[in-house]
Amino acid sequence: MKNDFSEVSRATGPARVVLPLAIFFVYVLMVFGNIVTTTGSGLACPDWPLCHGTVNPPKELAIWIEWGHRLTGAVSGILILLSAALMWNMAGAALKFIMKSVVAFIFAAVALGGLIIIADAPLLDSAARIAVVSSHIIVATIIFTAMIIAHRGAFGAEPAARAGGLDLRRNGLPPLWLFVAVYFQVTLGVLVRYSHSSLACPDWPLCQGSLFPPNLMPEVLLHYLHRLTAYAIFLVAAWNLYVSAGRGGPLLEAAATLGLVTTQAAVGVGIVLTQMFLPLLVLHGAVGFLLLGWT
Repeated sequence: MKNDFSEVSRATGPARVVLPLAIFFVYVLMVFGNIVTTTGSGLACPDWPLCHGTVNPPKELAIWIEWGHRLTGAVSGILILLSAALMWNMAGAALKFIMKSVVAFIFAAVALGGLIIIADAPLLDSAARIAVVSSHIIVATIIFTAMIIAHRGAFGAEPAARAGGLDLRRNGLPPLWLFVAVYFQVTLGVLVRYSHSSLACPDWPLCQGSLFPPNLMPEVLLHYLHRLTAYAIFLVAAWNLYVSAGRGGPLLEAAATLGLVTTQAAVGVGIVLTQMFLPLLVLHGAVGFLLLGWT
């Protein structure tokens, strides 16, 4: 029995180009956003949607980091809307639902981005600001993953059952649950970062000199849960590689998954050991988003 994804025609032409391009720009947008927050450039443009009242703001690095992020967001939004328009007539009900949701989330992301600028100064580091900034990034990850699912469903070799897609039986490992674990971990990472919990456990592999942290403050528990989830994902990825090797499964994909997980974990450890070295913070976000898209 065909599912809704299989109703999509094997269309060639603009949709096959525009949708992957939109996914790429959303990825760049998320990495760019991480750079904005890491460098503290979020208020370099104190107004919104313009920057210093113009589309050509002063040539200062912090200003153009923030303005570049906004411009990338604009390009991403246009490409997403164009993708939805190009695919609409060849989409089944499931794909149409995904594309409608993505468009709705675009407007949510834009609204949250504007709210961050408008309310950032008075909110400072309050819980409300943490919630708004974290929500902005989490919405972006929803858009990113939904578009990847749409692409795999529409243009995959086997719609809705490709590697990293919706197949629950791939080589004995449920990739959907690996994706859920990675998505949960990315969300935890966002909360760790913006709740200033990155150094709540200032050592590694222990936390505050103990296997279980003696300090049970929320920041410490959040950081500790982030670590435990990382260990669990590493074990699942390693098991996936083992199963793939033993059963003749997609060995290269499994090895790449474990490689990304290992790299992400190593960068996370480096952040703690270097006391939040800025390039590592940027790399941690970039690899994490890449891993999310890969799974």
